[in-house]
Amino acid sequence: MIPIIIINWNCLEHTVECIDSVLRLKGCDFTIHIIDNGSDNFEGIKLKQKFAKFKNLTVHLYTKNYGFAKAHIKIWIELFRDNPDIKYIALLNNDTVVDKYWLKELTIAAKNGEYHIISSKMIYYYDHLLLDSAGHKMLNTGEIIPIGHGERSQNYMTDFENMGACAGACLYSTEMIKKIGFFDPKFNTGYEDAEFGLRAVIYNYKCKFASNAIVFHKIGTSVKKVFDIDYNIMIQSSIFYSYFKLMPKAYLILNLPFLILKYFAIFIIDIIFIRPKYLKIQIIAIKNTWDERRQIINVRCEHNKKLKKLNWYALMKRTNFFIWFDIKRFYHQIILNKKSNIKEYNKL
Repeated sequence: MIPIIIINWNCLEHTVECIDSVLRLKGCDFTIHIIDNGSDNFEGIKLKQKFAKFKNLTVHLYTKNYGFAKAHIKIWIELFRDNPDIKYIALLNNDTVVDKYWLKELTIAAKNGEYHIISSKMIYYYDHLLLDSAGHKMLNTGEIIPIGHGERSQNYMTDFENMGACAGACLYSTEMIKKIGFFDPKFNTGYEDAEFGLRAVIYNYKCKFASNAIVFHKIGTSVKKVFDIDYNIMIQSSIFYSYFKLMPKAYLILNLPFLILKYFAIFIIDIIFIRPKYLKIQIIAIKNTWDERRQIINVRCEHNKKLKKLNWYALMKRTNFFIWFDIKRFYHQIILNKKSNIKEYNKL
């Protein structure tokens, strides 16, 4: 029996459509746990009334919005952490619709515990030819990014190992969570899944993309409500925090010149092309990281006591060199003036 955790974010229509698709799942036993994360307009009560007849579905009415990370930590501790019969938990955003074999394909990809984080094939809800995510990859300068975002979905027809999953549709091993902990409570909504996937890889747990576990995603429906310049500052600060908190010392030393080069180039580009808000994001994120340096060092020490880390050379082979990715990003955003996420959501 696999618990599926869904969070309602003041979007009753999307949540109902998501749950309806989950109730049609085949080939796997599951229970549904809907977290009403402090929504308005009595949405949690409406969900509870609508789905009252389903014995495998429970609505949890949280009186306040705990954010994405803390809401999952809360339900994990209260219901699943001490249950030895639960081997996996599945997370699903309320702005998704799942294929009827989604959960079955995730469990097949896990191969009886060989893989501990399984990424869904997340496809654009409004254009099934385009991919949203096939899980995560990491640049050697610290940024964790979605694989295949905006590419043709048909190009991703085979499974492969990656660096973690989008928590909007994934499967996590409970054995792994018990060993390395769940989401870092420092996070609220955003980047918690990226840090968690990186932490798993560093502690020698395997992550995998399941090409047949299909989910249709209404991109950004939840995050648009919080996506502003402060959110972007938080994400960039989280990138630095996760990188310096988790990466082996030798890896950090070897990649420090590239990190300095990258952000020096970003500063110059933002000044030359008059991008004051982008410049503000970088400056404040660096300041935040400096201010939190003692906390980062303390957390590094705590993590180093737990489990043996993947060695720096093996980790280097798992990450992608930043130059080619950032050249393409410069070409698309500066030369072609295509919309970044910040522009798309904030009209900058």
